[in-house]
Amino acid sequence: MSDTRKLVRSTWGITAWTAVSRVAGVLRDATIARFLGASALSDAFYTALRLPNTFRAIVGEGGLPGAFVPMAKKVERERPGEEGVYAGRMLVLLVCVLVGLVAAGILLAEPIVALFASGFKTTPGKFELTVRLTRWMFPYILLVSVAALLEAFLNSKGFFQLSAATPIAWNLAIVAAAWALAPAGVSPVAALTVGVLVGGFLQIALQGPAVRRLGLRFVGSPFRDAEVKRTALQIAPRLYGYGVGQLSFLVSTRTLASLGDAFVTYNFCAWRVTDFVLGGFVVSITRAILPSLSDQALEKDRTAYRGTIAFALRLIGFITIPSTVGLVLLATPLIDVVFRRGRFGTEDVDKTALAVGFFALGLFAAAGVKILTQAFYALHDTRTPVFVATFDLAVFWGLCVALAGPMRHAGVALATAAGFWINFLALLALLRKRLGRLGGRAIGVGLLRLVLASLGMGAIVWAVSERLLPYRMAWGLPLRIGWVGAVVSLGTVAFVAFAKLLGAPEVDEVLGAFRKKGAA
Repeated sequence: MSDTRKLVRSTWGITAWTAVSRVAGVLRDATIARFLGASALSDAFYTALRLPNTFRAIVGEGGLPGAFVPMAKKVERERPGEEGVYAGRMLVLLVCVLVGLVAAGILLAEPIVALFASGFKTTPGKFELTVRLTRWMFPYILLVSVAALLEAFLNSKGFFQLSAATPIAWNLAIVAAAWALAPAGVSPVAALTVGVLVGGFLQIALQGPAVRRLGLRFVGSPFRDAEVKRTALQIAPRLYGYGVGQLSFLVSTRTLASLGDAFVTYNFCAWRVTDFVLGGFVVSITRAILPSLSDQALEKDRTAYRGTIAFALRLIGFITIPSTVGLVLLATPLIDVVFRRGRFGTEDVDKTALAVGFFALGLFAAAGVKILTQAFYALHDTRTPVFVATFDLAVFWGLCVALAGPMRHAGVALATAAGFWINFLALLALLRKRLGRLGGRAIGVGLLRLVLASLGMGAIVWAVSERLLPYRMAWGLPLRIGWVGAVVSLGTVAFVAFAKLLGAPEVDEVLGAFRKKGAA
């Protein structure tokens, strides 16, 4: 089986579980909307959750795997069987550092919240509630970081699906806590917070037996291990580089908090729907690609390395470009189906859907940043992503301030999309300067075919959803879900058909990965 085919199969394996996790995430988001609506209460909860969630993204998707996986592959190649000892020592060091970080976060919760949500002080009790919730949620940083290291170890050994499935437990824990505790008299925000922490424990518990079977063990001190020291030195700039990108969400929270009640909730919910695409196939390929890039980066001939990057960029285009068109056209029905219930009303749907359309414009760039950042990390280059991300954050902050005035929360969403594109184009230019040609013409032609196929799909979806059978929010929930499912399915079939007609190789590369070797 070719390397690209194995990569796609690994990606689909992760995606299958991630898709289930995302469905559980939709159930979680619907539950939160049911109990909190779009209000000062939901703003406080989402802001408190944003801090540990941002750290989860920094550690789990960027900093930790980017440093750990290449080193684990190096140890495995040079001293087979010792990578489990290395992983155990890394885990001990990680826990020692994070215990102090969590303690500091609990003590400094008030100034932290003031830094990112000082606008909450204009609503009585809103700021104080956010501080209390932040203190309760800070231990989740420790839990999710340990789970991320276990996931990185599993991925380095070629096991992706278990770690991709663990977020299901986190989502369902939040849902279960809300429905079990809130009716019993516990405040909804407290019930949801309990679910966040219980879900964090479950993510560790589910991966524990597997990593033990694969050889993770605690032998010796991490403070005298050369590989551990080198990884620790590499993690710090990686955390900063990936974290600067994630800090854009905290910057946007600060801007949204100054606009009034519910604006944090509108953009949080809008990003949740948009992130459904990034958190599915895109994050899956990001996880699957790092071990391959790390091996290829060790070779003198970088042809395979460049080919893997180009292949990954085409694959994310196959997913994100039609998704962008679909999200722009179907933002209102999607938000309505997921969130409109309980205290989340029709006006909230409209305002959230507006933000979805602008977030969607940055989908391909956001996915491309993930791929190119991993490409630099596989080369043990931390400085370039850090430099680019720092520049991007400064530009994004300026765009937020400039656009939030005339466009309100939609301006913040547009600034986010623009920031993704600035980051992506800068990384691409610098990687090309370092490696030479990446097959840019072939990538460009391939993406153009996907754009044309997406526009054809969009025309069909628009005709059906706006002319033949318009969406009606007055329908019952089952009919609304059926309408969305039918139109999304129609759009998917139309896109694949147009892409195939235009000769896009991604159709066979993505959908033909499971053919038997003899039938390929």
